[in-house]
Amino acid sequence: MLPLDVQRLTKAYGSNTVLAGVDISLAAGEVLCVLGPNGAGKTTLILTLLGLVKADSGEIRLFGNQQQGITRSQALRQQLGVMMQIGSLSANLSVYEQCDLFSSYYAHGYSAAELVQLAGLESHAIQRFGNLSGGQKQRLLFALALAGKPKLLFLDEPTLGMDVEARQALWQQVKQLRQQGVAVVLTTHYLEEAEQLADSIAVLHQGRIVAKGSPEELKALMQYKVVRCRSRLTDAELALLPAVLQVSRKQQQITLHSRHAEQTVRALLDADQQVTDLEVRPVALEQAFLHLTQTPATQQEQAA
Repeated sequence: MLPLDVQRLTKAYGSNTVLAGVDISLAAGEVLCVLGPNGAGKTTLILTLLGLVKADSGEIRLFGNQQQGITRSQALRQQLGVMMQIGSLSANLSVYEQCDLFSSYYAHGYSAAELVQLAGLESHAIQRFGNLSGGQKQRLLFALALAGKPKLLFLDEPTLGMDVEARQALWQQVKQLRQQGVAVVLTTHYLEEAEQLADSIAVLHQGRIVAKGSPEELKALMQYKVVRCRSRLTDAELALLPAVLQVSRKQQQITLHSRHAEQTVRALLDADQQVTDLEVRPVALEQAFLHLTQTPATQQEQAA
């Protein structure tokens, strides 16, 4: 029984189709990252799964039970945790009071003191929410999403506004949740975050899932590798090396895109035995993401 199974999900606002036949599924102890540019439909997808927005068609099954419209049972809500991108709480309640309130919603959740500790805000327990920094607010909202010890957790841009240390601490908490068997749906603009946390990635573009797979599987869709070096060869000479698709140069650092990196490197070393700082890398997730979400007009522009 999957915590989440979605088939052919659609949602439109008038003539604007936001979700166009979305299929996703998620097993216990897995992290699914939904990536997409602004306006791709990521937040609408989560709102629809939670019953906060009514789908036009399709099937949503949570823990094996098909969901209808915007109705979600009390028993189901006890198993869900949610942290939305734009989270708002009463500005006048303190950190502890917020935790105490959320703790009261769940029969078998964390206590208020445990939630304060999960947020790492023990020294700010009596501080009002409105006086917290942006990163501290995010940490509290994340802890509150865990108040009921959820089996299925939705995180919409959870590290927005966090500093590097806080972001990495949250990543560690998500990894621990995965080890505990919690299923996590994550949306993020940080591709490093997706690569760190995701077991699988669904790329959402113009309301459709255009690619699904592990970070490595998505990067493998790009049929080239990246070769970086410093060389005395000109750009014209580099472009004539076997299997080279693209040449770029930033100051003295040269970047080659190659269909067959081994052939390119052998020919490069034959042509210039003084090559330095040579390295070969697979395509970064960012490059794969940009390729998958380009519009035809953008692709034609780059090809020109």
